[in-house]
Amino acid sequence: MRHEILLLAIILLLIAVEVFMAQNKKDSVVHLAIFLFGAHAIIGFFPMEANSLFGGMFRTNGLIHFFKNILNIGVLILLLQSADWLRDNIVRQDRGTEFFALLFSSLLGMYFMISAGDFLMFYLGLELSILPVAALASYETAKRKSSEAGIKLILSSALASGVSLFGISILYATSGSIYFNDVIEAIAASNLTSLGAILFFAGLGFKISLVPFHFWTADVYEGAPISIASYLSVISKGAAVFILMILLFTVLKSLIDVWENIIYAVATATMFMGNLFALRQ
Repeated sequence: MRHEILLLAIILLLIAVEVFMAQNKKDSVVHLAIFLFGAHAIIGFFPMEANSLFGGMFRTNGLIHFFKNILNIGVLILLLQSADWLRDNIVRQDRGTEFFALLFSSLLGMYFMISAGDFLMFYLGLELSILPVAALASYETAKRKSSEAGIKLILSSALASGVSLFGISILYATSGSIYFNDVIEAIAASNLTSLGAILFFAGLGFKISLVPFHFWTADVYEGAPISIASYLSVISKGAAVFILMILLFTVLKSLIDVWENIIYAVATATMFMGNLFALRQ
């Protein structure tokens, strides 16, 4: 849990700095946050042994470690690109620490989601990764489109989470367990398990903006600050793709005849519709 502990420590440290730092020195919080996260990203490349905690709810291995490092590099690049905007707009409104706390909390949720060893940890990580971003999407409160983006994101994510949770409950009913290792051994191809897998895929399809779960994307990207739109389009989708890839080729591998054709159809439709509407715009 090195990634998670270090990132949580950074969040708590930034909150403490917000409390005790003088008002005329608040501009330095941007540099402090970027420096701390840069150190966190570097430490993340140190080797770490495969392990599991909480009875298998949380697990880590070389592949998961690699995925987290990719997310760290992406967030670090995003912070470096957004430093001037943060200093000139967000910090001057005395909301800089809250911005970093929400952003890092969302990344912490993605860590838990990728390292999940059962569906409960996965779902908690999924919710933790999306709720802070909904607040960040509406961070420019003076703009109506920004508030609209936050509302649309949180309502759409609530619907997608409900659909995904329904799929998880069906997979639990057919396998008798929420632990991935137990589901792998117990799951068998049937109409009910196929329905659960499809609903579960639909919930993650929302986060990746796959057709036909993409309708929220344009409005949210338009209203959200540019750095948050970048975060949603790269980091958030990357984490969802990572966990989807892990689950499809491990937990749901026995249902490959079901989801393989769905992946082909959805990927084709996403590329076609995306380019078509891009040409229209």
